[in-house]
Amino acid sequence: MMPFSIMWPTKPISKGDALTRDYCPAWLTDSEQRKGYLQSIFPGPKQFALDAYEHMRDDWAQTAKNVVRANFTSLPVPRTQIQRVFVQGATDETAKSVQEAGLQLVDNAEQADVVFDDDVTQMPADKQSNQHPLNSVFVSTENTLMAFQKVVGMQTWLRPGYHLKTQINEFIGASMMNSNSWWLLTNDQAIPNVKQQKIITNSWVTAVRHADVGYTTAINCTPSAVSPDQLCLAEKIALLTPDNGLYVWSKDTWIYAYPIEQRDNKPEPYQIMADELQVQEAAFVESFSAHFGADAFSEFTEEMERIVSEVMRMMLGIDSSSGKNFGLFSFRFAFFKNEEAGGVVEPCLQSIHPVSVHQRLATDSRMVPSIVATLSGNTASEDWKQIKNA
Repeated sequence: MMPFSIMWPTKPISKGDALTRDYCPAWLTDSEQRKGYLQSIFPGPKQFALDAYEHMRDDWAQTAKNVVRANFTSLPVPRTQIQRVFVQGATDETAKSVQEAGLQLVDNAEQADVVFDDDVTQMPADKQSNQHPLNSVFVSTENTLMAFQKVVGMQTWLRPGYHLKTQINEFIGASMMNSNSWWLLTNDQAIPNVKQQKIITNSWVTAVRHADVGYTTAINCTPSAVSPDQLCLAEKIALLTPDNGLYVWSKDTWIYAYPIEQRDNKPEPYQIMADELQVQEAAFVESFSAHFGADAFSEFTEEMERIVSEVMRMMLGIDSSSGKNFGLFSFRFAFFKNEEAGGVVEPCLQSIHPVSVHQRLATDSRMVPSIVATLSGNTASEDWKQIKNA
């Protein structure tokens, strides 16, 4: 038996030409980025990757230096009459709380004064809704990553990330500069009824090869300063009103923990990110304060709010409000121990996403009435803390 291979030529060939397989995927056509991808298969000198990384860092530093910050509205939202509300998939408990707030929960978005719905295609054009223009920026990890690189640049509170289809060389260079780097790989390709798994790895080779199967972003990720066998994230929810007012939910800071598999007291070098576990805030704050000081968590919270303000001011500098719609955004922060500042634990922004109506607002009976109260100019509501310009 004689083995053979079938090869499909990608350009004209002549008798006597040497043939070889193209080890790069079909989508990778940039000659410089191909060099980086091939490093994951055939290791060789990587100075070109370090140079690409340094060049990108210089670009990010310049972007941060030139960033434009918009101003928030300092006054509460002008008083308006909102009576009828539509909430996609509202639970009975949410419906009850809406009615107890003196509002009418309607079954059709066309009948509503304010619409809460995840489906943009079903949104009446003349209705006020939760579809702020910035929703399209934060709709995916990939979109957010690219927007931050172009608008925000290098910030001490921002986890650096790379697009694995266009920034392979830069990513390899970043990994080489810190051999202890860990990376969170995300796949934004939506497949109906299939949950997309996230991957944690310290191997840049693994990260690059996963671009072939849809993992297009690599975000720097380190186990929590709170617990080495967990990735802990703190969440703040921000409300952006149509007149560019910014409010942060003051009742809760949500804490999530993701168990990290260990081997020899170190994180397993390749693992699928575990499902999140919600941690009781009071218990977490008590433990956090015992380890890092009585005022540590309140200072951490203040810094989270400052970062939320910074991000929104920067993004509004290039994508202002429509003047009609509002936005509700989830900011998640990692716990970073800053050794240069004496071991202070500081928030580092890990992700931003629009808050889902179906998964969150429709099931949290407190949120919708308080949002409507704020949009109506009701200053008596204490659920939301208004953030003023720095």
